[in-house]
Amino acid sequence: MFARTEVSKGWLVLSLWVACWPTTGLAGDPHEIGENIALGKGYRLFPAPNYGLCTDPGDAQQLTDGQTTDQYFWTQTGTVGWQSVAYATITVDLQEIQPIRGASLTTAAGTAGVTWPMAVQILVSDDGRTFHDAGDLVGLDQQVRGAWPEGYAIRRLGTDQLRTRGRFVQFVLIPLPGGPYLFTDEVQVLRGPDAWRDTPPDPATATDARRVYEQGRLARSIRHRWQADLAGLERAIEGSTVDAPQRSAFLQRLQGLRKAEPDLIADAEAFRAVLPIGKRHAELFGLNAALWRAKGHDNLAVWAANPWDPLELFAPPESATGVVSVDTMLGEHRAATVNLANSTDSPLDLRLRFDAESDSPFPACVRLHQVVWTDTAQGIPVASALPELARDADGWRVTVLPGLVSQIWMSFRPSDESPGRHEGDLVIEGAGIAPARVPLAWRIWPLRMPQEKSLWLGGWSYTDAASRYGVTAENREEFIQHLQQRCVNAPWASAAVLMSFEFDPAAPEKIRLDTSALDRWIDLWPDAKTYMVFLSVAHYSGTIRSSLGGADIGSPEFQRRVGTWITAWVKHLRSRGIEANRLALLIHDEPHEGSDVTALLAWARAIQAAEPDVIVWEDPTYRDPAAAPAEVFEVCDILCPNRPMWLERGDAFRDFYRNQQRRGRTLQFYSCSGPAKLLDPYSYYRLQAWHSWHVGGTGSFFWAFGDNSGASSWNEYFAKGGPYTPLFLDETTVTAGKQMEAIRESSQDYEYFVMLRKAVEQARAAGRNDAAVERGQKLLDEAAAEVLMAEGAAGLKWHDAKDRGIADRVRTQILETLTALQPVSP
Repeated sequence: MFARTEVSKGWLVLSLWVACWPTTGLAGDPHEIGENIALGKGYRLFPAPNYGLCTDPGDAQQLTDGQTTDQYFWTQTGTVGWQSVAYATITVDLQEIQPIRGASLTTAAGTAGVTWPMAVQILVSDDGRTFHDAGDLVGLDQQVRGAWPEGYAIRRLGTDQLRTRGRFVQFVLIPLPGGPYLFTDEVQVLRGPDAWRDTPPDPATATDARRVYEQGRLARSIRHRWQADLAGLERAIEGSTVDAPQRSAFLQRLQGLRKAEPDLIADAEAFRAVLPIGKRHAELFGLNAALWRAKGHDNLAVWAANPWDPLELFAPPESATGVVSVDTMLGEHRAATVNLANSTDSPLDLRLRFDAESDSPFPACVRLHQVVWTDTAQGIPVASALPELARDADGWRVTVLPGLVSQIWMSFRPSDESPGRHEGDLVIEGAGIAPARVPLAWRIWPLRMPQEKSLWLGGWSYTDAASRYGVTAENREEFIQHLQQRCVNAPWASAAVLMSFEFDPAAPEKIRLDTSALDRWIDLWPDAKTYMVFLSVAHYSGTIRSSLGGADIGSPEFQRRVGTWITAWVKHLRSRGIEANRLALLIHDEPHEGSDVTALLAWARAIQAAEPDVIVWEDPTYRDPAAAPAEVFEVCDILCPNRPMWLERGDAFRDFYRNQQRRGRTLQFYSCSGPAKLLDPYSYYRLQAWHSWHVGGTGSFFWAFGDNSGASSWNEYFAKGGPYTPLFLDETTVTAGKQMEAIRESSQDYEYFVMLRKAVEQARAAGRNDAAVERGQKLLDEAAAEVLMAEGAAGLKWHDAKDRGIADRVRTQILETLTALQPVSP
């Protein structure tokens, strides 16, 4: 399994009615403030443009032809576009050394996953070999014209504040980390006074595009966060209910902040993109706290919230406290949250404690976490990280900063407590503020969640290796424990665990296995439901062919040797108490249009002929599976279609897989979209298990628990793509995240349906046909669809609006019905 971008196959989805969105240009026409000396000049592009809808031979002339568009930007042949590149350069040759006072570049963004560039660095050179940094066009443009516009727009980035010279002018376009696209359709260079031609650039500014990209990305990311939050606070002020004089005063104070530079970090290794980033950033949120005060909010506002709803960075506090209401059975984990907003001008050091009866399960069965704001690779901050708060004799301590909503995550985990209703208060106390109380209502139902879950749950964890993706030798043990505690029971290993073997040269029907790698991996996962192995036969084809004695794929000798190989591994697994049907093999990852499936078919047939109980598991991504080779599906025991494709591709796609199911193949779901922290814990992660139940499926998989895209989850600014991990990983630690907690709850949700089905069957077998049995059957037939068909439930991005409480309301109905279905004691 390999990492994917969110839009990796096919082009951006187009809405043709938006053909003429607004264009925003320079404050003045560049022809009025200087001659465009790049007009008609030649240039070099690196790397070659690769965005299919606008790439054409004209890319070599269109950027200096004086033409730009007001149409849908990246569908025009006059646009030059790149997809999935670290950076791109446009190097204009002015033919001679020229004085330079300005530059401009026209671009567009704001829809279809296209983000604005992080930076457009201007480099100049006399000779085309040694370049000098002249400034960042994005930063210079925003100093005059402010932050990026909301929604789709075309913007001509420009400045007339340069004072340099050069024959070669290089535009270095740098996307947001993880941003997949860069587009432009015109660049300009503005001529300065002749006297500047005689002043060579400062040698200290010497650099090159690679160095600009590598060394500047942390500073660029911090500046982006600063500019975005200045704009966010400005919108909050403009939209506030304070009177006009107060609004004017706040905007004036904001202008004072805008003139300052954000705090840049010298130690990139130790940096964490936790908000606020530095003193200046904290001052910005302090101004937000002052705005809250002016609107009449209490010094400390406290209110109950849905744990899966996203927090908005500049949303005002809510006035109604509400009630934290939780329903659980014994042996499961469920979450609830309380938000805290500090409207004072200083941090508040608070104590949290439970006020309840002495025999109450508070606080013994509740753990508290403070939700931490982190910035993402895409420059969209989220409140997802869940470091646990330490408890002392007086409760829990937490610091709440001014103007930045804080959240307390409560994890309820009853084990052997008395069922019934338990009430109390979460009390929040601190110096100089009135104590706040949030009512708690916790009902523990007289039911127990099975320890062994029915749903196959996995995420290409590859813990057979000491280090892989974001899993390291230092955090692997904690990582595995973290997954196991969250119901992961279908761990993944690489092909290496099954590819250490040797045939006897004198007797090719005999094989010697080196089982050490497999045994070490199994020892890490002794209670796994299924052991998943990615054979990756295309990657290992040469080694495997050699190990198989040079047998051609599909030949009788190949068939015999693969049969000997799989039979030997099954025999070893049985010696460890693991039957063949607990081994699932992914032979070819994501077969799709154009895939060569010869090896997949040959391996699957040979394995099934020798050991039919071994599971052939495939994740096809054919856009039109009905047009795919039928044999691909016929050799599979389990088909695991991509759930976002299932949601997007329509009835024909879904009907195809349901027909496969009727032919005896099991369905499961997987998702591989990213970046993970921008995906909805509720609809993307939690509801995948509900969807699996709804279609009669048995598994739920996500790419990928360990894939942090080469960067600490605490500093996604250095991520190479994605990231995809639903938790927070760095070199040595593993921290819970809301997305991973949603995955755990999804497995428990699925188990509710399994328990309900069993309870209905047992009640009918005992001769019952009462209202409880009817309710149970109705829930089995309709409850999952009710949740999945709710408005917005198919929207997989976290900030898509939807009701995220419906799954728990339905879950409570299942608890009530399960309780009513319990056998009555004689």
